[in-house]
Amino acid sequence: MTVVAENLSMDGIGRLLQQRYEQAVEHINLESQARSELNFMQQGPGDIADAGSLASESAQHELVSAALQEQLHRLETALERWHAGTLGACQTCGGQIPLGRLELMPWAVHCVPCQSRADRGR
Repeated sequence: MTVVAENLSMDGIGRLLQQRYEQAVEHINLESQARSELNFMQQGPGDIADAGSLASESAQHELVSAALQEQLHRLETALERWHAGTLGACQTCGGQIPLGRLELMPWAVHCVPCQSRADRGR
């Protein structure tokens, strides 16, 4: 669990983003290896129960892979905003997104009030 640091800075957020990005890439690589091993196992002989189990595992790996790709994309976009100096500015009102929110959700693009209004409008 991430603990919100009281003395967090935008540089700290940038380092955190970079760490999380690298971790996401590592998780994607591990997931890719697991899928490759699963695909190899599906090519071997087995009974119907084995095939069903492997198909279920394959579907789970696809879901995990999609979630990891989405996380990587969010972190990549946040890193781009950090490098451009726009990370932390609400895209709706232009106000400052609290550093604690960015630490927990570095891909956040709205301050809490604007995000609340957006969520109510869904």
